[in-house]
Amino acid sequence: MLRWRMRIRKMFYMLMDLLAVSISFLVASTIYENTSGEELVLSGFERLSFVIIFMLVYIFCSDMLSVYKSTIENSGKLNLYIIIKTLSVVFMSLVIIAAMMFFWEIQLSRTFLLYYVLILIVSIGINRFILRLFIGSGRHSKHAKSILILGHSERGTLYIEEIKKHSYLNINIIGYISIKENVSYPGIHSLGSIQELESILNEHVVDEIAVARPLTYDSRLREKLAYCQDMGITITMLLETQSLDIKAQVAMVGDLPTLKFHMVSLNETQLFIKRVMDVFGGMIGMIIFAIVFIIIGPLIKMETPGPVIFKQERVGRNGRIFKVWKFRSMGIDAEKRKKDLMMKNEMKGHMFKMEHDPRVTKIGAFIRKTSIDEIPQFYNVLKGDMSLVGTRPPTVNEVTEYEVKHRRRISITPGITGMWQVSGRSDIEDFEEVVRLDEEYIRNWSILLDIKIIFRTFLVVFARRGSK
Repeated sequence: MLRWRMRIRKMFYMLMDLLAVSISFLVASTIYENTSGEELVLSGFERLSFVIIFMLVYIFCSDMLSVYKSTIENSGKLNLYIIIKTLSVVFMSLVIIAAMMFFWEIQLSRTFLLYYVLILIVSIGINRFILRLFIGSGRHSKHAKSILILGHSERGTLYIEEIKKHSYLNINIIGYISIKENVSYPGIHSLGSIQELESILNEHVVDEIAVARPLTYDSRLREKLAYCQDMGITITMLLETQSLDIKAQVAMVGDLPTLKFHMVSLNETQLFIKRVMDVFGGMIGMIIFAIVFIIIGPLIKMETPGPVIFKQERVGRNGRIFKVWKFRSMGIDAEKRKKDLMMKNEMKGHMFKMEHDPRVTKIGAFIRKTSIDEIPQFYNVLKGDMSLVGTRPPTVNEVTEYEVKHRRRISITPGITGMWQVSGRSDIEDFEEVVRLDEEYIRNWSILLDIKIIFRTFLVVFARRGSK
C-alpha cells in the first residue's frame, strides 16, 4: 500500500513536470521570437528533440537529488530546502543540456534560455500548487484513506507506527476497536468494542479495517468481518489469512507483510492507469464544459431564475460526502417539490425516477435527453470525488435507507458513467437490478471494462437511449 501510494504520487509529480517542460518551451520560444524578431535556429525535429532530452535530463536530476521524495514527504509544501533542491535540478539540467549543445555544435540564444529557465521555474511552482490542491495534504485531506484498527497486538503497534510515519500519503488511522482486550494503543482514539462495530461503521468513514488478531482469537470475528465484506470495506489481516470470498493481495506496510481483501481488484498498475485516465479525461472534459457553459448557461438563466450549476450533496466512496456538479435542469424549488411527487416514483427501491417530472424545465428536458447536464461532473473527476467510470453516487437520503448489502455500491469511487448507464437506465425500474449491475462492475472491474463502458456510453448518448 505505502510503496504503491508513493509510486503514484511520484508519477503525478513527474507527469506535471514533463508538462511544464513542454509548455515552458512553447511559451519561451513564442516570447523570444515575438520580442526579438528572430527565429530559433532549430528545426521542428530539433525542437522536439530538445524538449524530449530536457525532459529526460530533468527527471534524472530530480531523481538523483530526491526532489520528488522530499516534496511528497512534506505533503507537497514548499519549504526553503525543497525550493533550493528544485532550483538546483533546473540549473543542473540546463548545464547538462548546454554541454550537449556545445558538443553537437548547436547554438541557442542566451536570451531564449533565460526566458525558458524563468518560465520553467514559474511553471513548476504552479504545478506544485495545483498538485497540493488536488492531492490534498496528509492525513487531514478529505480524500485520506481512513483505517480502523480491530484488536490489540504487537503487530498492530508496528502497523500503526508505519502508518504514522507515512501519513503524508493521505493515510489516517481514525481509531481502535477492542475485541476483548483491556488495553489500547497510545495516541489512538478508542471507538468502542467489537459488539459496537456496526454502529461505528455507520458513524464514521471507514475505507479499511486492519485486523490485529487471528480469526481464532474470538468467535465473533468471522461474522463481523463478513459484515464488513458486505459493506465493501477493505480488510487487511496483520497476522493470518482467511477464506473470505473476495479478491486478495499481498502488500507490504513498511517491512510488515499483510494480506488485503476487497471485492474489487487491488492491482496497483491498473489503479494507477485508472486515475491517469480520470485526470486526462477530466482535463478534456473541463474544456468541453467551458464551451458548453457559454452556450447552455444563458439559456438556463433565461428560462428560470437561479444558478446555472446545480450542486447537490452526494455520497461517494465509503460514505464520503461531496457536492456533485450538474447543469441545472429544474426550477430552484425542485427539492421542496420532490416530497409531493414521491407517490409518483416509478422506481422500486431506494431511488427516485419520474418520466414526466413537472419540475424539469424545457431546456432541462433537452440537456437531460442529450446527457449534457452531466458534463460539469468532470470537475468532480479532477477533484477525485468521482471517476469517469464507476457506480452512480446516491443522495444522502437514499443511503440512510440502504440495507447492508446495498452499501457495496458505495465501496468504490462513483463515476459519471457505468454499467447502469449503458444498460438502459430509464428501462430499469427496480433498485435491486441497479445494485446487481453495480456489483457486476465491482467484481469484474478492469481497465479494459472501463474502456468498453466509455465507448458504449458514447453510443448510448448519440443514440439518445436510456435518458429521460
